[in-house]
Amino acid sequence: MSTILAIERYLPPFRYGQEVVTDWIKAWLTEVPGHDSARLLSVYAAAGVKSRGSVAPIEEVLFPKDFETQNDRYRESMITAGKDVARRALAASGVSPQEIGLVVSVSCTGFMIPAVDAYVADALGLGPRLVRLPITESGCAGGVVGLARAAEFLSVHPGQAALVLALEFASLTFQRWDRSATNVISAAIFGDGGAAVVLVGREHPRFAEGRVRVLDAESHFFPGTSHFMGFRLRNQGLQIILDRDLTPFVRREVAGAIQGFLVRRDLTRADVTRWILHPGGRKIIEAMTEQLGLAPQDLAATEHVLSEHGNMSSVTVLFVLEEILRTGAPIPGEKGVLGAFGPGFGAEFALLEFR
Repeated sequence: MSTILAIERYLPPFRYGQEVVTDWIKAWLTEVPGHDSARLLSVYAAAGVKSRGSVAPIEEVLFPKDFETQNDRYRESMITAGKDVARRALAASGVSPQEIGLVVSVSCTGFMIPAVDAYVADALGLGPRLVRLPITESGCAGGVVGLARAAEFLSVHPGQAALVLALEFASLTFQRWDRSATNVISAAIFGDGGAAVVLVGREHPRFAEGRVRVLDAESHFFPGTSHFMGFRLRNQGLQIILDRDLTPFVRREVAGAIQGFLVRRDLTRADVTRWILHPGGRKIIEAMTEQLGLAPQDLAATEHVLSEHGNMSSVTVLFVLEEILRTGAPIPGEKGVLGAFGPGFGAEFALLEFR
């Protein structure tokens, strides 16, 4: 068992309302005579996103340079954001950098070797007996994966502390040459952001101070679904893949996957009063609400994060958890399910208990 002492958010320097993004996308689409832009642009008003952040000004996002230049900005943004949000999370937790035994870094929107955790460890003085775990291909599920791996480490090293970093800059993956529906829709929902989480094991002196405990975690792999989502590496950069069968699949499978997760822990749907679910988009939220029999307030935090920040891939579910802790006033003893889907195709779940 482990407990979360602090969650801090990173908000990028640029922020744009959906109407501004829509105007830029419209201008881009109408460069091609006869392009059916009206149908695609209707997605922007219905996406559930009112605004989102970006590490680059929108005029640069819509006119990206070559892959090398874009990835250099990704690397620079990762290091700057990682240092900032990790430093604030450690300060909020009261844990010293030298106490961190594991740092997990999660990102899928660019490439850098060494990973951002090395730069953060150098700048903040983590370790020195430090386990580093970079995770690069878990997509939207990465935030849950990072917490799960940290919780597993702390179950074996109960006196230690762990740091989880999730940083995603989807704006740097926009492909101007790709006027497919997939690329246009992804531009309607994805945003940039970051989060840092500090956890400690049950024998750490600060264990009792945590407001939420990670009790257990589980992964669920769905065979034959690798085509549903991901990135294809092209000469120009990362081209997003979002299959139109994804939402119907989630609608069919989400209830059974979560039910199985609960049953294996001798729990029922009635035992869970907090739902911390990743907002893949408006249709995914609607599918989860319908299939899990949730009331509107059950996913209020999920909806709010999507509205204010967009889909930030691995970061988003950590924003949802932070939103609940900051504004939701959980009752001690309440149980929650933290869940997200990612490439593979797979689901990641964690069982939480609020204190």
